[in-house]
Amino acid sequence: MTNRLFKALGITIGCMVGTLAAASSPPRHPIPPITKPYAMDKAGNVAAIDFWVEKGKIDTRRRLMLALDFPQTEKGAVEDAIQQQSLPIEVQVFFEEGGHRVPVPTEDNDTILATAYGAAVKADNPMAHLHLYATDGKTSNVLIAGFRATHDGHYVAVIRTTQDQPVFKDIKTTLRVDEFYNTGE
Repeated sequence: MTNRLFKALGITIGCMVGTLAAASSPPRHPIPPITKPYAMDKAGNVAAIDFWVEKGKIDTRRRLMLALDFPQTEKGAVEDAIQQQSLPIEVQVFFEEGGHRVPVPTEDNDTILATAYGAAVKADNPMAHLHLYATDGKTSNVLIAGFRATHDGHYVAVIRTTQDQPVFKDIKTTLRVDEFYNTGE
């Protein structure tokens, strides 16, 4: 009886220690969706987002995207500017392998549509143009660029504002790496 009691007590304590260790340890690597505050109003602002693609956590058959989210503006002023103007931003995605950065082709909405309609366009142009995808009454969602993360491992997305965008002054914008908007895939 005593041996059984000690054995049960030992198993219980072992399980509790294992559970506490697992619960208190940080995630191994950041995986999408990942967000990061980013000011869009001034030329030269740069952000880098590190993320990992891990088997079973990201569907590598589907595109991932870089998006920009911000609170819906009064009278849709920023949303209208995105739809009516060509607002450029530089975007590059890299797969890090053995200390080397391997470029991953990116496509903004214009490139994706042109390709879908059979136009010969060069993918992986670092210049992307913002595309208003949706608003839900609170948040506006903008596509910057899509890309395919075909390998498990470490990726880095680098975004740079190429010209002053005064329309974004005082707007709290957030970058997001996530699965691509619903494409019907």
